[in-house]
Amino acid sequence: MTAHRVLRWAAAGIAVLVAATGCTGGGRRAEPARSAGSGPAEPVPGAKRGGTLTILQQDDFDHLDPQRQYVTHANAVDQLMVRTLTMLKNDPRTGRQLLVGDLATDAGTDVHHDGRTWRYTLRDGLRYADGSAVTAADVAYGVARSFTPQLADGPHYIQQWLTGAVDYRSHYRGPYHGGGRIPPGVTVSGRTITFHLAAPHPDFGYAASLGTTAPIPAGTDPGLAHADRYDTAPPATGPYRVSKYQRGVRLTLVRNRYWDPRTDPVRHDYPDRIVVRIGADPRQQTDRLIADEGADRYAVSIDGVPPDRVDAVLADRSLRSREVVGFWPFVTYLMINTRRVSDVAERRAINYAVDKAGYLDAIGGPTHGEVASTLLSPTVLGFDRYDAYPTPGDAGAPARARRLLGDRHPRLRYAYPNTSEGRAAAKPLVASLRRAGFRVAATALDPVDFYSDIARPGNGYDLYPVSWGADWPTGTTVLPPLFDGTAIGVGGNDWSLLSVPALTDRLHALSAEPTRTAAAGWAALDRDIMRRYAPCVPLVYMKNLSLAGSRVHGVFQSGTAGSPLFYDSWLG
Repeated sequence: MTAHRVLRWAAAGIAVLVAATGCTGGGRRAEPARSAGSGPAEPVPGAKRGGTLTILQQDDFDHLDPQRQYVTHANAVDQLMVRTLTMLKNDPRTGRQLLVGDLATDAGTDVHHDGRTWRYTLRDGLRYADGSAVTAADVAYGVARSFTPQLADGPHYIQQWLTGAVDYRSHYRGPYHGGGRIPPGVTVSGRTITFHLAAPHPDFGYAASLGTTAPIPAGTDPGLAHADRYDTAPPATGPYRVSKYQRGVRLTLVRNRYWDPRTDPVRHDYPDRIVVRIGADPRQQTDRLIADEGADRYAVSIDGVPPDRVDAVLADRSLRSREVVGFWPFVTYLMINTRRVSDVAERRAINYAVDKAGYLDAIGGPTHGEVASTLLSPTVLGFDRYDAYPTPGDAGAPARARRLLGDRHPRLRYAYPNTSEGRAAAKPLVASLRRAGFRVAATALDPVDFYSDIARPGNGYDLYPVSWGADWPTGTTVLPPLFDGTAIGVGGNDWSLLSVPALTDRLHALSAEPTRTAAAGWAALDRDIMRRYAPCVPLVYMKNLSLAGSRVHGVFQSGTAGSPLFYDSWLG
């Protein structure tokens, strides 16, 4: 996942108890485990039913349609309404993320033990908010919708794995305009749905936890011309449904009377209502929660404490129990355009030159992250900390960089989003490169178009900051998306434009290995990419610090989801 698509986002961590209120934070390392999982979810100690939980956020959702939703804050709210075949469940006793069956009775059966054929059987008693039954055919239809070009905002893993093609729409373009209701590679029999993949993908159970597998009843689909209806009110299978949604102002969720907790191993429905209030910026959210008055005692901030409020929050001991803190799955990188900066020695010099500590200070300091040295996040299974280009105090080593450059003074064009954070971070980064002998011209780009501008293979820039987070806590959703050169120009995220056939082969081979045995391989490949190719500079392992009201309990920061989550929340 890219940070620009998340209302400032991130993925995958251990939850550790932070406060007596029940707010928790993401820990350092996730070791996902598979579990069948049966409902109902274990009660949260001390939890009470009733009241209205308020979520404060600045921006409206791009999408709540589960097949189109790919942004952390939207995902956190969708989880309250929309169920998928599987789900990652936080286990507060062990700090592990458990992959459990959600709609399905378990996390999936690898039918032939080769990672190619995955079978799921739906639980009994699953219903939509109108009382109609959820079927395996509805799940297949939801997957079919995700192939539709006009609905292409969501993840693409399952579509590509079913067809064996990055350009999966050349095989099937969804159920509209004459397309079948069941996509290629999927079969349905009664309550069972089976996925026949073109190649082994042992991580399929994790991909099945994304909105791609949310059920959509074909008989009530409003059609492509009115697809935005699902952004207003997606078909609810979870404990809550949309009662009212005024775009840009407020989203109100109320209980779904047809949700049966006996079918759900993860969620609770403790609050009577959950209201998302849209419009307050992070500073306003933080100040309101510091004051802790009226309805704000029952509120939580989604956007995090801004840099100019961090010191005040951390200095106030009375707020300690109300902090929602932890790692995101995101790492911020300075990507190097390897087509324009083709000399590996020059790319290594850039790695030595950059003042990472100054960059982190500019974006908010330690509460916003830790200085990074690896491609993988600390929250990903198999993470192994190393530093291929160590510098004193993480502040850059200009003399070391100059030795690699010799007598050269390469010209570099640095592009960055024209935001307050982008402008602040550009100063120490550009200054450190210039100290090492680079001639740097900085260009501010419209933040709305920033990622689309740098995604063009012919972009005219040498360096640009990006953030990327794992969609689940393994290397599969980090290194292949970032460095598989076969996806360049066809919707991939290889912003460094690195294209090495031998590397691509290794990425594909590791993606086919069992999740646990592949972990060490991803860590080793992380080192190899940085030492051999130096396609980027890892800058920051991202963190979040938010506040909750004094009457809010059970909200926790998830490294896996990259957002505070609410399915254990209660008010007291």
